[in-house]
Amino acid sequence: MKVLVVGPNSVHVSSFITALNDQGMTPDILLEKEARFTGFGEQYVMSFRDIKPTNILSKVSKLKQLLKDISPDIIHIHQVNRVAYFVTRAAAQLKIPVITTAWGSDVLVIPQANKFYRFLVRKTLERSSIVTADSREMIAAMNSLHVGSEKYRLLQYGVDLIPSLPKEKIIYSNRLHEKLYRIEQIIDYAQEFFQNHPDWELVIGATGSETMSLKDTVEQKNLNDKVSFVGWLEKRDNQNWYARASIYISIPEHDGTAVSLLEAMSAGCIPVVSDLSVSKEWIRDGENGVIEKHGINPLEEALKIDQQDCAVANRKVIEKEAGRESCTKTFLAYYNELV
Repeated sequence: MKVLVVGPNSVHVSSFITALNDQGMTPDILLEKEARFTGFGEQYVMSFRDIKPTNILSKVSKLKQLLKDISPDIIHIHQVNRVAYFVTRAAAQLKIPVITTAWGSDVLVIPQANKFYRFLVRKTLERSSIVTADSREMIAAMNSLHVGSEKYRLLQYGVDLIPSLPKEKIIYSNRLHEKLYRIEQIIDYAQEFFQNHPDWELVIGATGSETMSLKDTVEQKNLNDKVSFVGWLEKRDNQNWYARASIYISIPEHDGTAVSLLEAMSAGCIPVVSDLSVSKEWIRDGENGVIEKHGINPLEEALKIDQQDCAVANRKVIEKEAGRESCTKTFLAYYNELV
């Protein structure tokens, strides 16, 4: 079976390619920028960003010819975006089946921006034979755009289970340094928490447009000895922080099911998450994690949870519902279903 994977140049697409490799498959890829990862067959690069209206027809024609030349048995699109719209359009004309995997804000937030974006997302969903999403909230949002209950399927991307190490007094955050992820609020929570627990530390992974501003905030709060910025981490280093950390915190304004949350749960961290519908699909407040509440420091609430009981319960959940191997096999079953 010849598979073409279409998506952004991201760690999630890279991990998915690796998972396919583990199942004996080497897909071709179509990205807007050259890949920073390996594991694929042929690579094709075509961008639909900043296209002048007069050039759209030419670019669409080139895309259609490219898909005709590649002649895949199936196309798997990751993220519902402008590329997804044009690829599903060309694939429909060529009668190539498409499976699309939504990522979160692409179906929860972007369609609300204006009628144009709503149209792009709706048409992409309409042209896809199967659409996977990692939360019921996302499926409900997609049904509100285009009723297609039979094609929308709840399926996790899949994560590698992370063995836990002896837990240390570490709070770990590794979401992007963008306004959406509220890293500054995490620093505020930590500052208050340290007043009662001075032997703890906050480790902040990842990078983003707000990195320098966040570092300035830490310095202004005199927290340089309590807060560490470890930057963008390779997989092994990222897993090591999960394994050592007692608490994992991720409190974005909106989200799908975050891969990082599932990884943290598998590693035995006590998860602290936003009060979102998707959070409640995984976390029972006060039992296997903490859901943020107004006026209450969630890090203090996390200390009320038994670390060992939480770790055992969450590990079982992730093994059953989000293990990479089982999720990848389900994706492959969908490929076979469409072909």
